[in-house]
Amino acid sequence: MDDQTWIEKIRGYIDLGMLDDATEEIAKLTPDQSGTPEAQELRIIIMMDRGQFDDALSLSENLCDLFPEHPAGFVQGAYCLHAQGNTQAAIDHLQSGPDTLREEPVYFYNLACYELAQGRTQAAQTWLQESFSMDNANRKKALEDPDLASIRDWILDQNPS
Repeated sequence: MDDQTWIEKIRGYIDLGMLDDATEEIAKLTPDQSGTPEAQELRIIIMMDRGQFDDALSLSENLCDLFPEHPAGFVQGAYCLHAQGNTQAAIDHLQSGPDTLREEPVYFYNLACYELAQGRTQAAQTWLQESFSMDNANRKKALEDPDLASIRDWILDQNPS
């Protein structure tokens, strides 16, 4: 399998909730594939989907150490911290990531969710606007996101740029 194929196959299993199948596919990876940041991120996502946030956070921290320029460790690690109820630490962790992370719409989207959870509505709206300007598909996602329910009317009032 070429690199893109194995990633897509495992992501497909994850998206379908077939976590055992995804785990089996990860076990079949070559050593070169298994050591990539993409494979590590897939392992983290599986752990998070299983509610294993302590283990996922540990693997995320390892990913940050091994691949400090790769955004996945910071994005997934912040999500784990937030899921554990440590939202300010999630914000701090996400913002400690590499500069390239600021090129990712998910960075701003997740910051919006975390800021809103901290009661900082204006900051959340600012981050969401940035996310929407980078990827307008996030507008639809935000409308369905329970973390953003309290500002749903504001999201509806935003015109696509």
